[in-house]
Amino acid sequence: MTSSRTPLVVDIGPLREAYYTGIPNVVAEICDRLIEEDWLDLYFDLDGKWIETSVLRRCLAARSGSALAGAGDRFRPAADFRKMLADQGKLDRTVALYTDHRPAQKLWAREGKIVYDLSMVLAPECHPEGSVQMYTSDLAEQIASSDVLFCISRSTARDVEWVFGVKPDRIKVALLGNNVELAKPDRMRDMIAGRPVEPYLLVLGSIEPRKNAALVLKWLAGRPEVLKEMRVVFAGRQAWGDDFRLLAERNGLETALSTGRIVFTGYVDDRLKAALLTGAAALVYPSIFEGFGLPLLEAMSIGTPVLSSVSTSMPEVVGDCGYYFDPFDVASLDRAYEALKADRLSGAVEAVVDKARERAQTFSYDKTYAVILGGLFPSGRPRPI
Repeated sequence: MTSSRTPLVVDIGPLREAYYTGIPNVVAEICDRLIEEDWLDLYFDLDGKWIETSVLRRCLAARSGSALAGAGDRFRPAADFRKMLADQGKLDRTVALYTDHRPAQKLWAREGKIVYDLSMVLAPECHPEGSVQMYTSDLAEQIASSDVLFCISRSTARDVEWVFGVKPDRIKVALLGNNVELAKPDRMRDMIAGRPVEPYLLVLGSIEPRKNAALVLKWLAGRPEVLKEMRVVFAGRQAWGDDFRLLAERNGLETALSTGRIVFTGYVDDRLKAALLTGAAALVYPSIFEGFGLPLLEAMSIGTPVLSSVSTSMPEVVGDCGYYFDPFDVASLDRAYEALKADRLSGAVEAVVDKARERAQTFSYDKTYAVILGGLFPSGRPRPI
């Protein structure tokens, strides 16, 4: 450790997950870049313990937090490092990045917090009551004590301004990036190699009220001919709320489920997700509330048409490269599906897909990282002292 380096404390709470999807993947992309900065002294904090960089590297390489198991017993307390920084006279230039929750009070000279969405505040019915209470109990204080707030979409930024009265100069919009490995879908296409594959729609997302699989099931119940045209695959873990099978039965779709016209896979890893996206006739994304909408970007990159909810941040991702519907309106979803069918028949869908691929390439985690680093160090890289 050299005195010329700038101390940066990074909360890595999301990286404890066994499998990285969503937010853990975002935090991993940021940490991948941070650990290559030779002008920073990095301190990775997990629940008040400092995680060794070598351990974090293993997590990033595996895209899994399994190496962090038992961190409470294996790593030194944060207080030890705070005292060390104080003894070295570095507290007044220590910067912190909180990638999820943060203390309600300010601890470091300059602090930034990533805000993914405010669905817990604006759509609490989409989350378990206990989670809402835990997340929102001191959220106003967390927002107030942050020098800069990194919002992953303009939609989230507008919500933060409106709900908490935050001035725009404290907000940086850090759109998420595109990290799809196109080699995976290319391998899948080689494996299929012209073999006949029954067409299917893919509904990607955990089974919970916010992800809104119930809307698609209601639509299928009213349009049984869709299930004659193609299968419908629901891929995502059973999270909370009603069980998927119960939702299907409620809509009279037991037979479709038992005969495989409707398929529920449960959780899928990145490899299987890429395979499903590659083979799908379209991605159906009925989410009610998103901070960004990464599955949409993944589908667009691969060349799979998207039927997307028009809610919250999703139009920022899809632009004019997809087929929109109201997440509360079955008839709206039906119109989007019919528009896609018509474009398939006419060949117009190819132009939509090509445009979507081009748009997807404009999203970059290098850009995300540049916004975050610039917000944490608004005067640029500090000069050595």
